[in-house]
Amino acid sequence: MRYLVIQTAFLGDAVLTLPLLSVLRRRGGANWVGVVASPPGAEFLREQGVADLVVEYDKRGVDRGLGAYRRLISDIRKLHIDVALVPHRSFRSALLPALAGVPVRVGFDESGGRLFLTDVVKYRLRDHEIERVASLAGPVGVVLESGRVPFDIRVPSGETGALGVALFERGIETGRALVAISPGSRWSTKRWLPDRFAGVARALSDEHGMTAVIVGSDADMEVGAAVSASAGSDVIDLTGRLGLGEWVALLDRAELLISNDSAAAHVAAGVGTPVVAIFGPTVEGQGFIPYTDSALIVGVDLPCRPCGRHGGDQCGLGTHACMTGVSESDVLKAANRLLSG
Repeated sequence: MRYLVIQTAFLGDAVLTLPLLSVLRRRGGANWVGVVASPPGAEFLREQGVADLVVEYDKRGVDRGLGAYRRLISDIRKLHIDVALVPHRSFRSALLPALAGVPVRVGFDESGGRLFLTDVVKYRLRDHEIERVASLAGPVGVVLESGRVPFDIRVPSGETGALGVALFERGIETGRALVAISPGSRWSTKRWLPDRFAGVARALSDEHGMTAVIVGSDADMEVGAAVSASAGSDVIDLTGRLGLGEWVALLDRAELLISNDSAAAHVAAGVGTPVVAIFGPTVEGQGFIPYTDSALIVGVDLPCRPCGRHGGDQCGLGTHACMTGVSESDVLKAANRLLSG
């Protein structure tokens, strides 16, 4: 059986697709598994080694437009896929395997292109996204075991050593206790205040002797610099300075991650690092919390929460109270609980 998984959303969504790929390998009778993903998601999944082919589709960049979409249809047609599983709920993603002639096409009942699907799975709001995505294997005969879906992220070969060099060059020797700080997010309303991240970093340095390492992509460099400037000498700013594999290695190396609702929280959960996740416009019940028992969610009760599926670039009320209402002490309390076991 030849499977193709189509998930062209953000990096965090690709991370949450990883267990589905493992399920197809273990229980779905797959002799070939391919993935179509956005550039960061494709790089991550390629390094995890769970697919025979990872197709990078940069729909917001070089592959924008109808011409590239047609080429992708042609490329998929040549792969002779038996089953396409489409966790991405867009019209375009559901249409893609239909135009490519894939005979079995499975997606969610909330998909914008559900009319192009041959099998539709209910999107269960109370489940975690990992469990929802893995359930797409149901129509092709894969029965999931009760309990948690296995979710394990490996550090790519050689990246631990590369990270060690990067840390040593910045004066961080082997054995130093690290707390990773991930202050960025694709959506600005999901970002906690930089000065409060800095305050938590200083407190963990004073109370636990931990060195805070700020992590994120190139897009997070501005907010990373703001945290660093506010924290002073208590932090090392590595935003935009680590490759994706080194970033995974850093999250594995850290004793704790403090993060917004972002991909970093999911990766830390997958490598087994405890997580304090700060949730503002989104809430736990939407199913995107870190998939681990070693996580604590910090947020404030407000009648306007949640204000959407993934936050936005502006608060609809103009207050951003879901984030300004989270104090340093709230986050420190959660961090100390996890550090004390």
